[in-house]
Amino acid sequence: MKQKQKPHNFAIFVARQPIFNRHKELYGYEILFRSGFENFYNALDADASTSKTLINSFLVIGTDSLTGGRRAFINFTEETLKTNLAYFFPKEVLTIEILETVPITHEIIAIAKKLKSQGYKIALDDFVFTDEYRELLPFADIIKVDFLNTTTFERIQIHNETAHLNIKLLAEKIETYEDFHEALSLGYSYFQGFFFSQPEIIESRDIPIYKLNYLEILQQIHKEDVDFGKLEEIIKRDVSLSFKLLKFINSAAFGFASQIGSIKHALALLGIREFKNWLSFVVLHSIAQDKPQELIVTSLIRAKFSELLASSSQLKPQASECFLMGLFSLVDAFFDRDKKEIFQQLPLTDDIKNAILKQQGPYAKLYQFITAYEKGNWESVNRLSEELQLPAEQIAQSYRKAIEWANTFFVHQ
Repeated sequence: MKQKQKPHNFAIFVARQPIFNRHKELYGYEILFRSGFENFYNALDADASTSKTLINSFLVIGTDSLTGGRRAFINFTEETLKTNLAYFFPKEVLTIEILETVPITHEIIAIAKKLKSQGYKIALDDFVFTDEYRELLPFADIIKVDFLNTTTFERIQIHNETAHLNIKLLAEKIETYEDFHEALSLGYSYFQGFFFSQPEIIESRDIPIYKLNYLEILQQIHKEDVDFGKLEEIIKRDVSLSFKLLKFINSAAFGFASQIGSIKHALALLGIREFKNWLSFVVLHSIAQDKPQELIVTSLIRAKFSELLASSSQLKPQASECFLMGLFSLVDAFFDRDKKEIFQQLPLTDDIKNAILKQQGPYAKLYQFITAYEKGNWESVNRLSEELQLPAEQIAQSYRKAIEWANTFFVHQ
């Protein structure tokens, strides 16, 4: 009988959700936190959650790794505001999110005023316009509006009521490009959610020629009978691709002692399976030149996270395939086409395709796990970790390693 996963008090689960500006450039992340699996986020442990989020984000993991030095949005409760916890952390990075559950008292207003005077940025979370918030508005830098739980009328009202103030509006739970464009038209400045990982469907638009060329390369890479010589010829057709590949392989992410000077040398060192995986990444990176960089960052984190978790589970022999599953999981957003349409043209294994398209097969639960984790869906993370028999400390460590590793790649690209 399978034993239930026991919680580990030292396992720190930190996920992040990206926040973009109007140009779809990364502005920061909201940091989501869970300590072990013993209890999920509720009002009773909110104060401890905020404290641990700050300590682990800034001290244990480090914001350079977690946010790349960009803004870290962290929820503050009434109690954590009163304890002056924020002052222990850098105002250049920390954005204080005052939760909607915080009662707006004279004391809270005084705290917000002082934080503002000290240079800290303040965001009001899940904002709905009420009279009690009026006194707090002069000290707010950002208002977050939940697009899933507000009407268009309420969103416009918030914009109109705050237009005369120096406050930016942030639309959260933006999951599609339609949501993004609506918020953009209403004058919002920031956008939180996973809309960037969805295809931006523009009717009657053909796939650009350069993307079709890269699709052909992906087709050739993943043929069963491809050989080293043919792979080298495929890459040499595109000078920029060859340059990018060698630059990536010579980056600190790989840590080779000597410089890799040719495609053949890289093939010999990596082996054909690993080389195909990394060539796939470089090709996808080239395809995403008109997309937010966060799309390729998320794909890379998914790939490494999947590989690391597979390596500590019964899927260890298939870790390389799990890497590829994570890497191609957002392929529809790269091409702005339905996944099924793209996968029909890519000779990936049925196990990879079924996990992503149907959530079936041997990799399905791992795929569900990595997507639940990045969204901070801790209840699903708990259930799936037990089914996959993943140690809690291994999960936390693997996600941190995946982020750090992806960061290394982009610093040295």
